[in-house]
Amino acid sequence: MANEHANVVIIGGGCIGTSAAYHLCKAGVEGVVLVEREFLASGSTGRCAGGMRQQWATRGNVILAKHSMAAFRNFQQELGQDIDFVQGGYLLTGYTAEMMEEFARHVKVQNSLGVNTRLVSPREVREIAPLLNTEGMLGAAYGPTDGLANPFLVVEGYARRAREMGCRILTRTTVVGLEKGPGRLMAVLTDRGRISANWVILAAGAYSSQIAAMAGVSVPIRPYRHQILVTEPLERCHDPMVIDLHHNLYFSQDKHGSFLTGQTDKDEPAGLSIAEKWRSGVQIARKLVSLMPALAGVNVLRHWAGLYEVTPDAQPIIGRLGGCENFLIASGFSGHGFMLSPISGRLLSEIVVHGKTLTVDIADYSVDRFSGTYQIETNVV
Repeated sequence: MANEHANVVIIGGGCIGTSAAYHLCKAGVEGVVLVEREFLASGSTGRCAGGMRQQWATRGNVILAKHSMAAFRNFQQELGQDIDFVQGGYLLTGYTAEMMEEFARHVKVQNSLGVNTRLVSPREVREIAPLLNTEGMLGAAYGPTDGLANPFLVVEGYARRAREMGCRILTRTTVVGLEKGPGRLMAVLTDRGRISANWVILAAGAYSSQIAAMAGVSVPIRPYRHQILVTEPLERCHDPMVIDLHHNLYFSQDKHGSFLTGQTDKDEPAGLSIAEKWRSGVQIARKLVSLMPALAGVNVLRHWAGLYEVTPDAQPIIGRLGGCENFLIASGFSGHGFMLSPISGRLLSEIVVHGKTLTVDIADYSVDRFSGTYQIETNVV
């Protein structure tokens, strides 16, 4: 590949990039090329927890999540790929009156948008999650239709169908530059050659700001290390994903019985390191046993780190970038790109096909919002 042309070049082979490839091809767009520097799902997608929830503080995120949940629910029927999808619900636990008041405001917003969430008492929490320690807990916000899926299988489903419809996927291909002309990008430069393009989509997760800089564009996305532990498989005993904002921890039991638990190190500096830190692993394990005492003595099988790509308001950047009419971005999901990937890929395809989004208004997700006032998403861990 020395010099070739594509209609659309997608940079990034995770859940967002492959979703965009699938939706573009489904819409009849030809000449789609996806470029991934390693292998598909090798970045944040393959290192995430696989959770999907509609319990957000901002209206926009609730709307995006609702659309994505519908897509995950119909994924196997639409794409023919089993993704280990289960709807065991989500519990966001509260330990202070302020937290419960905030959850109540969020539930009101979610209900107004047709999402079935509610506040539950500690007694109801014990009914939903009998092994969860509710000492000091005042209650929780509960979303019974939230759930989990396997990120690798989601990417496999999108990529396979995209290939079948004509998408070229170039793995082990590194973007080394972006060629910019007046008001648009002209080409993507890789270590295997130049690809001129009518459209360029940036879906490179934690590396998006670095790649945008190749076109002289500044994007306020900073990468932070996030660490996860996985236990040995156990008999099924726990249904919901638990998000504990008070203790800065989340955990769930996957379809095959393992508990997966993680946290963001609040003292972690921005950077691209994904080396595991033993101190963080010990902290995670101690927190999990405190909240789930029955797991004391259970063996930890794996410990890994991945990257959150974080924006100042913990919400994604979706839309045109850098004053270029043909340069699109979907990144900065602040740890929640997987759960919002179906709708994100669809919105990107709508811009390419129609010149604007049809399903959801994305004005609030423009990178330009950071030059004014913006609402911070608080339901993140």
